Amino acid sequence: AQAILGRDRTPDRAAAPRREASMTNYSKWDKFAADLASDTESEEERDLGDFTQKSARYIHVPPREFTQKAQLCKLLEEDDTFEAPSSAAAGVCVEGGEVAPEVARSLSKYGWSSIGSQFIPGYGSGSSGDDLWRVFFDDNFLSTQKEKNPGARALLGYQSLGSFVVACLDRKSGQDRPISRKEVADLIMRRQQGGDAERINAESELQKERMAAFSKLGAETVELKPPDS
Repeated sequence: AQAILGRDRTPDRAAAPRREASMTNYSKWDKFAADLASDTESEEERDLGDFTQKSARYIHVPPREFTQKAQLCKLLEEDDTFEAPSSAAAGVCVEGGEVAPEVARSLSKYGWSSIGSQFIPGYGSGSSGDDLWRVFFDDNFLSTQKEKNPGARALLGYQSLGSFVVACLDRKSGQDRPISRKEVADLIMRRQQGGDAERINAESELQKERMAAFSKLGAETVELKPPDS
């Protein structure tokens, strides 16, 4: 009986090493995936090296289709002549009213009727970090422009028509800082893929808290809704 029991135990002891040997080393695969991602990013940096120079404060996003980041970088245009209106009122054109020279140049170049602007959702004054990304556009684009702008739509999250100009306001200096075409392309592609969802949600929650605080003080609040997407 003892001999039989001994024989019964032998297969169990022999099988244990085989089970251990067949286990997948997930740490090795994680490292491989991380190295592969790093190599891909490095290769992209090399391929898009011509678009990384931060030499302009304003970059034009034309109303044209794109599928890849390299293609988008080539579409984007640095605009050295663009000047942001001195105020929101300065960008509004009234029939018979005087138009500032810098506003007139942009209206003529991009076929705009007036100049509007807004911070990109997730990058407003209530967001984290020092980069406050914003866009300039035809303030009446839904009625005056016809061409769809997929890049601007990715930035704003709703239908955008005509030309848009992107800028990045530095929170510390209060000035638009130099930016690169690749930075803008990275921002557009990331938002197309939903990469800024957390930033947008955090800013939205903060805005709700501020509105609730104003309401408690007796202030009347108005919700501004974006155009239909």
